[in-house]
Amino acid sequence: MCKRPNAWVLKTAVLVLLWPALAIAQESTQADDRQATSPEECALIREGVQRLACYDSFDNPQAARDQASERQVEEAELAAETLAPNRETQGSVAEDSGDDDPESRVMTNLVNQHLTAEKALFSFSGSFISHKPTYILPITWMDDPNKVPTSPRVGATGYDYGLENEEAKYQISFKVPLMTGWLDDSTTLWFGYTQRSFWQVYNQDESAPFRETNFEPEVFLRHQANWNLGAVTLSGIALGINHQSNGQSEPRSRSWNRIIASAGFTHGRWLFIVQPWYRIPESSKDDDNADIESFLGYANYNIVYKLTEDRTFSLKLLNNLRSDNRTSLEFGYSFPLGDTIKGFFQYYNGYGESLIDYNHRIERFGLGIMLNDWL
Repeated sequence: MCKRPNAWVLKTAVLVLLWPALAIAQESTQADDRQATSPEECALIREGVQRLACYDSFDNPQAARDQASERQVEEAELAAETLAPNRETQGSVAEDSGDDDPESRVMTNLVNQHLTAEKALFSFSGSFISHKPTYILPITWMDDPNKVPTSPRVGATGYDYGLENEEAKYQISFKVPLMTGWLDDSTTLWFGYTQRSFWQVYNQDESAPFRETNFEPEVFLRHQANWNLGAVTLSGIALGINHQSNGQSEPRSRSWNRIIASAGFTHGRWLFIVQPWYRIPESSKDDDNADIESFLGYANYNIVYKLTEDRTFSLKLLNNLRSDNRTSLEFGYSFPLGDTIKGFFQYYNGYGESLIDYNHRIERFGLGIMLNDWL
């Protein structure tokens, strides 16, 4: 069995990564102290730690610098512990709530821990935060490639090359906070970006073209709720505007804009995410996929099950909620692969895996590496 990396090594690595940001923050604090010539000017400093340090500097400048430095180091250590917890921390995550039935709080505590890690990371580094799962599937196989994409407005069109059943698929996804502490400390305005690509890398006779890439920027407001509703806990709610397109020109252009809401519920080792949407109408002369809702419906339904600390099952369901009953599903399983890498298996069956295939059923098996999991 592969050994996990030593906890203090992980913590040290995270602290090293965060230290430049700490140095910048400390220099910024000292700069603000030098600029303030009266206590009244301290009120103009927006960051809480710097503002308190500014007030203290008029009474005891050296003590103020020491306290600010100690606070930054303590918060950095908390970030390191959260971002790189050791096995004991992971194993006791359920018991931290003091619940009589700790098993019922496993996913709730994991979600809270994940959100705490997000705060710690962007507070110090200001860097990108993981959003949706990020993975690389170097090898996938699909049974029926969509060789002639169609849409109601532009009709049918083929590719300039033949399609192979084997191709690579990958997804990258991140978000950055645009505004934190809005309304309260639990509410954040985010910008998110997700990109999913399908690469005919084994089609060497055609110079290995990228068959399809979907770009998905979004802006959303998320509130960390943590409300106990009896059998489940409402962990968070969100509302945002989402754009998705494949960046191609006619006749293969596909895009849509949506207002998307989401609510996450936890129970035991389960996470349930309900994500309904409303499509923003487009004029008929500009709509390349007017019937997309008749294939994808009006919502995503995600189910995540945490089997162990490093094994996760996930299932995404879509249904058009019509008499023809078009159902799509995406199953994923991430598992340990070596000391720090996770393997990832994915199965897709249905519509909408990519925008170009929104009205064509795809069945795909893929195997690769998970870089950022759900939790």
